[in-house]
Amino acid sequence: MAALSARIRGFLPFAGLCAAAVSLAGCNEPVNPAASAAAPNNAQPVASGYSPRPAAVAVTRMEGAPSPLQSQFMAFFNADAAQEDVALTDSAGARYLARGYLSAFLVDGGARLTYVWDIYDRTNHRAQRLNDEIALKGAAADPWALVDSAALSALAERSASELAAYLSNTPEALAAAAKSAAATAQNAGDAAKAVAAPKSSAPEPAAQALSYAPAR
Repeated sequence: MAALSARIRGFLPFAGLCAAAVSLAGCNEPVNPAASAAAPNNAQPVASGYSPRPAAVAVTRMEGAPSPLQSQFMAFFNADAAQEDVALTDSAGARYLARGYLSAFLVDGGARLTYVWDIYDRTNHRAQRLNDEIALKGAAADPWALVDSAALSALAERSASELAAYLSNTPEALAAAAKSAAATAQNAGDAAKAVAAPKSSAPEPAAQALSYAPAR
């Protein structure tokens, strides 16, 4: 029994080294950004109904796609963001910073085109991750060969809409909406008071002394 215990104690360090080696091998395994981008996100924001404009955002990085497709996507995105009332500005004047990534990967029957937006606040804390994808039909060795203007336009429109929904729920957007509502209520109250106030009657003309023409 003592000999068996000694053998077990001698085997434990070796087992620990094997486990550590397996763990390190898993950590060093490359991660496919396309696969991670395509992971479902159940926390997509819902638009609050308020304007996202007070929460100005700057796009500091967009990468992942071939340069011509990337430029075309950003042109679509900028136009769609403006229609969603998103204020795009530079880093100095922004409340939030957006870093984007596009990816395309092959699946059965075609490909998937995905985007990821990581939204950071001014303290460089990631406040939100937005991601979505669209399906592409066709057959090609390179998934980017299946990406056309229509696909880029659809993905840009979706990403701008979801970014606007998130920004409409930020403290800046909610505070601006509350301030606007308070001002509207104040104006309505002032107007109601003006209507309810009694109208002052016009002053009566002062009595004139009677005069008589001299007798002739």
